[in-house]
Amino acid sequence: MFTTFNIQLLTKVTELVEVQLSTPMLHTPFIKHIEDICSQIEQKPVRLRAYERISGGDINDTYRLAMTDRDYFIKLNTSDKLDMFEKEADGLKLLAGTQSFVVPEVYHTGIFERHSFLLITYIEPLHQTENPKNFAESLAKLHQTTHRQYGLSYDNYIGRLPQKNSFKDDWIDFYIENRLQFQIRLAGNTMPSKILHQFDRLYQKLPELLWIERPALLHGDLWSGNYFYNLQGRAVIFDPAVYYGHREVDLAMMQLFGGFPREIYERYQALLPMEPGWQERLKIYQLYPLLVHVNLFGASYLSGIRQILNYFT
Repeated sequence: MFTTFNIQLLTKVTELVEVQLSTPMLHTPFIKHIEDICSQIEQKPVRLRAYERISGGDINDTYRLAMTDRDYFIKLNTSDKLDMFEKEADGLKLLAGTQSFVVPEVYHTGIFERHSFLLITYIEPLHQTENPKNFAESLAKLHQTTHRQYGLSYDNYIGRLPQKNSFKDDWIDFYIENRLQFQIRLAGNTMPSKILHQFDRLYQKLPELLWIERPALLHGDLWSGNYFYNLQGRAVIFDPAVYYGHREVDLAMMQLFGGFPREIYERYQALLPMEPGWQERLKIYQLYPLLVHVNLFGASYLSGIRQILNYFT
């Protein structure tokens, strides 16, 4: 429940929280800094009325800020993570430009003292409600935003890991070099030699396994924790890892950990049909997020990689 404090109590409560947080930011100087930024955005004096810590992320500290007339959402991390926030902001703006999903508006990225932050719109979620028709229609519209090459004009991040987006004309080359091999290099000695040999065999088979189509704008990290519905029942997406790639990549991520109703895929297929065999191909595209999870969370995710490689090689 959202709790309201006066500013003196807010400061005292925050002092207790700072002991446990890696990025303690909500102290009086920072509050004044954010108030000044919001005052510039709204072109009138703005004050912080209350705040609420939002759980759910494992990378940043996140808060809902109740300012004078509207609410904001802020992400906090150490100062060396500013580039991560700037690339996230660029991704949100790119997604918003498609007018497909609801996307939080970006207001500001910056550094204060030893910490970086990203300030965006706070969107109230509509809990325990699904609108698969709206989600599927939004995803189909997003994927109809195209580019002449696969990749992006800048590298960004998936989670806290770097994501290489160098443009390529060939999708298979892009997927091998910028996705699979890049994460395998990050994994280093974590990757058993048998799995490395299996990847080499898979690379040789990809031209006969994959269906090639024009690049589509992807969210890039579309799992169930990165979407919800707003109070109007429209799908909201956030925490992107955007680039132009194969649209089956987004669907593969959606199916990897579940959380999306079957009706989404049925409606999407009616709007923007997939080529036959797409459900089999999703396994190949799940290798990338599984490699990411190996690098983020450890070798326990190697079992899923082994199962896929054993199936195709």
